[in-house]
Amino acid sequence: MTAAISLLRDATHLLLRHPLGTVRTIAPALCLMLLIALAAAATMPDLLLRSSFERLSGSADNVLGTALLMIGFVLSYALMAILWHRHTLREAKDRPLDLSMMYGYLWRVVLLGLIQLGFSVAIVMPLLVATVSGGAGSPQPSTLTMLIVSFAAHAVVLWLSLRLSLILPAAAVGRPLSLADSWTRTAGVSRTLWAVAVALTLISTALTGTIQLLAQRATTAAVAVELPLTIVEGLLIFSVLSALYARLIQNVRPRA
Repeated sequence: MTAAISLLRDATHLLLRHPLGTVRTIAPALCLMLLIALAAAATMPDLLLRSSFERLSGSADNVLGTALLMIGFVLSYALMAILWHRHTLREAKDRPLDLSMMYGYLWRVVLLGLIQLGFSVAIVMPLLVATVSGGAGSPQPSTLTMLIVSFAAHAVVLWLSLRLSLILPAAAVGRPLSLADSWTRTAGVSRTLWAVAVALTLISTALTGTIQLLAQRATTAAVAVELPLTIVEGLLIFSVLSALYARLIQNVRPRA
């Protein structure tokens, strides 16, 4: 637990020590996100006012536009991650940021996403289905039970991601690692990463709940805070990865 707190403290320190410096570092990505949000507001305002499920199920009327906006957001989010990793890790200056590095980062993000999806379908989804269905005539699970199962599933998938995600900061600084390398390097801190995964899941759950509560009262307010909260949550996760990479690969503390 102490090691997990230390890792999270390092990650938080990266974000909060120089807030203006953080904004300057990721400014190009923020500008791109803003342009995408403005494009979405101008072309498909209804898309912004839907819930996450409705965005997916109700976007068939404009598949191309929705796909382009999603791709643009993924690109801007990946750019933010790369800029932040390069800012917080000492090896970044050895190789300038270029399109090949961006491409290398993106395909690794896609690979990790597919692994997470496959793991969820193979292990997590059956757990959720069993909880919901039960036996014939069995009472339906309580909301608390569903929350606990969903929370546990999220934490497990996040732990798996942390074990494999050293490939992302490594790609951002031009020092590629394989998935096997990442798994091996993080073996010694496996228990620590369980605690970190639980902490990050708590934060994610709290932010999601905040957005949902706002959406029930004022959809516009929920839309206004959703992107900033998503950015903060993403930066925290990227900072955890930077801190983890600095400790396990560089044997140093990350720089703020």
